[in-house]
Amino acid sequence: MKSPIFSFWLPICVAILFCCSCKDNTKSKQQNEKLLITADSTLLHFWDKFDMKDTAQVKNPEKGEQQLADFIQLLSQNPDSATRDKAVDLMLDKAKTNRTSFDYFIKQYEHYLYEGNSPMRNDILYESVLRYLIKTDLLSDLEKEAYRPTYKLVLRNKEGQAAEDFSYELANGKKQKLSDTKVKYTFLIFYDPDCSHCKETIHQLRDTPQLVQLFAQLQVQVIAIDPWGDRTKWKNYESQLSDKWINGFDAESKILSFNLYDLKASPTIYLLDENKKVLLKDTYLQQVIDYFVKTNS
Repeated sequence: MKSPIFSFWLPICVAILFCCSCKDNTKSKQQNEKLLITADSTLLHFWDKFDMKDTAQVKNPEKGEQQLADFIQLLSQNPDSATRDKAVDLMLDKAKTNRTSFDYFIKQYEHYLYEGNSPMRNDILYESVLRYLIKTDLLSDLEKEAYRPTYKLVLRNKEGQAAEDFSYELANGKKQKLSDTKVKYTFLIFYDPDCSHCKETIHQLRDTPQLVQLFAQLQVQVIAIDPWGDRTKWKNYESQLSDKWINGFDAESKILSFNLYDLKASPTIYLLDENKKVLLKDTYLQQVIDYFVKTNS
């Protein structure tokens, strides 16, 4: 369950957050609308010429898998959920003409979109796949039922929704809730003291001066939570965290027991707004930085 997180660290220039001027983008909006129409058409007809009955082609990594990877890339660029759902439905409807092809692509979707060590991990896209799987007439009721727990899990803490509230213990023994912290942004990170990638991300957060300054200017509170239940490891790791962060411990392991958050990767990062609504789900540090650059420029 504790899988690597891929770090795409780029130099940070905080100044660009404050020196970008506003531009008239009416023309660019019109151009973007035309591009979206073209992109929708490409997406919906992406699999038209692919022969799902050719099992050798399907299982050839340079053809079937590459085709799916390119398809996922296009899906991720489309902002319309209805279009994404329709594109996935069309693709899987075509795949189900050959059960071998169907099963192969379902496994590939899980590998690319849901496994913790995948850099293309994306619950929003996987939701479209899961929605298809629990309604298709190809699968038995028992087969469909196997996908429902994962489907419920990806629906939790979606972007735009309120993050699941939970209690945690502080180093002084006091308890408080996620909702108790009143700040403009909350950088919520679930970490494992033994995870090397967690340590890397934590050290970047703590030791990069530009990033520390950026978080201070934007009123970002880091809340670091150890949900794994080993108090000794949590206590021993406390010195590695910034004293400006909130360091919490889930003593009763409720986050894991009740699946409040899907912790298939370590670390798992969320960015929340002042009302604790999810801005970014299961994201990376660089994507948080990119979000701040985009929203504050």
